[in-house]
Amino acid sequence: MKKIDFSSSTVKVALIFALVLLFLIPISLIKSLIYDRKSYQREAIASITEPLGGQPEIQGMVIAVPYLHHEKIVNSKGETHIETETRYTIFAPDEYQANFSVAPYYLTRGIFKVPVFNGTIDLKASFGNFDYSFFNIAAKDVLEKDAVLILGFSNTKNLTSQPKLNINGTDLSLSPIKYDSISPFEASVYYQLTDISVGKKLSLTGTIEFQGGENIKIRPIASDNVITMESLWPSPSFSGGWLPKERDVSENGFTASWSIAGLSTVYPKSWLAEKEFYPESLTVSFIEPVNAYKKTERSVKYALLFLIIPFIALLISEIFSKIKIHPIQYCLIGFADVIFYLLLLSISEHISFDLTYLICAVCVSLSTLFYAAAIFRKLKWGGLLSGVQFISYIFLYGTLQAEDYALLIGSIGLFIVVVLLMFITRKIDWYELSQSVEQEKSGL
Repeated sequence: MKKIDFSSSTVKVALIFALVLLFLIPISLIKSLIYDRKSYQREAIASITEPLGGQPEIQGMVIAVPYLHHEKIVNSKGETHIETETRYTIFAPDEYQANFSVAPYYLTRGIFKVPVFNGTIDLKASFGNFDYSFFNIAAKDVLEKDAVLILGFSNTKNLTSQPKLNINGTDLSLSPIKYDSISPFEASVYYQLTDISVGKKLSLTGTIEFQGGENIKIRPIASDNVITMESLWPSPSFSGGWLPKERDVSENGFTASWSIAGLSTVYPKSWLAEKEFYPESLTVSFIEPVNAYKKTERSVKYALLFLIIPFIALLISEIFSKIKIHPIQYCLIGFADVIFYLLLLSISEHISFDLTYLICAVCVSLSTLFYAAAIFRKLKWGGLLSGVQFISYIFLYGTLQAEDYALLIGSIGLFIVVVLLMFITRKIDWYELSQSVEQEKSGL
């Protein structure tokens, strides 16, 4: 059986290619590990936010006015009779103003921490023009005394106290009856309007105290919606169906305001209770300034490139130093580079990502420095290899920071690496190099 000559430059290139493919296996395992840790994080977040009601959505308010619906029924004998049932007409506010004041803080579960918050909403709304003629409802069939105000949420567990509401100077009382079959909201609080004259213009004021975690959703429902929010949180994210008209974000917190016309929502001025809608909401997220898992995941995506660079640098050092490097030594340097990503994942769970990255880059580069200096028997070759590796980590860090330009930076960096390799190896005669190896083996 013919013995493989690992000193051949052609075999070494093939070996590097094979090692790169081989190291994709532990890299894929690290990717799976990142996914598992993110799953544990999501479970921790759910266990913290669920008792608080999860991510709150303030879905608005409406007034539901009952009326008598008469329907002519013909039985099998051709006899006619009238059946009467109570149905509801829903009226949205003409104007709706919600001023949010949010105080976020962290709760932890194990090594994971989640931004949660307490908040207060100062509400103002007005209702008017209760017109039933569009639905062909006779005035005598309207039961205004049985009207109810419906306050909507995604989960009533988000409420930390009973919302206090007032209409035209009269404090509202909670209804002993739930009207879930007519509510346009996921979860509702109902108020009696027995002492309120629904036929005239109504002005509502109130206060809601709430809690939740991660983000707040707000659903505009009126003909004219004005929403403001202030908080000490320095890194909000605005998304959803509408972005703020004005915002001011600094390290001391943020303020934001929205002005949303009812024409841009799915809600009309009034509708029958049986009608369904699929509304949008605006979202304010209280995100963490640095997401270590996201950055680690992105860094692993570039692992293939940063495996190739140290191997090529090692091959070039071997050619110029004329010291033969065994495949096992290639493997050990490759393993050090793979362990970099594992260290990055594990340590960044406990300290900041930036400090973790610096520690891991320095440790792996130093290990390469001492190991390469030992196998080449000269410090300059160790310094060259560790320098190439450390510069690669600096380049990777810059790519991670510039998320929007990551593809551009990566493409330019790869091009620069290729150009440098062409420049460094421009005077190498690869055929002569192979012949010299053969001559050494034959003793010539």
